[in-house]
Amino acid sequence: VIDKSTWEKLTEQFWLDTRIPLSNDLDDWRKLSNKEKDLVGKVFGGLTLLDTMQSETGVQALRADIRTPHEEAVFNNIQFMESVHAKSYSSIFSTLNTKAEIEEIFEWTNTNPYLQKKAEIVNEIYLNGSPLEKKVASVFLETFLFYSGFFTPLYYLGNNKLANVAEIIKLIIRDESVHGTYIGYK
Repeated sequence: VIDKSTWEKLTEQFWLDTRIPLSNDLDDWRKLSNKEKDLVGKVFGGLTLLDTMQSETGVQALRADIRTPHEEAVFNNIQFMESVHAKSYSSIFSTLNTKAEIEEIFEWTNTNPYLQKKAEIVNEIYLNGSPLEKKVASVFLETFLFYSGFFTPLYYLGNNKLANVAEIIKLIIRDESVHGTYIGYK
């Protein structure tokens, strides 16, 4: 029952970033201070790191414990949507930032010891943890590790800025709430 209802929920919620007019946020973006732009870039750098890890390593680690074809279908959808999320961050970057700025953001992301430690801890569990530990790590990643990064774009939405960027974040939050609940239940 949970597999069927989750599948239906996930397929009802399907979306792609190409349907969100991110370029409509360019006027707001240009009005932000350099500090604000730096903050937003770093937030999305961190989210990209974690979502990429979840789509490439996390869901794959959970697959070892799949018991039914229905469960496999749900995990296929989750893995695909994690890739959509990571691509969405890329679309945000490419709309708002220059190539040099994007390279600078990812240099920061790849060398920030706190982000790297966070990713390392979760990835270590994905590679070597028990099935239960992998599910707990995934739920933590799908919920509070992602949600802490969602504050900044939602803050700007609350101040009538970057509405389309925030729309993507709201769609990702909607997905992650289903992913975290499903994996936690399993």
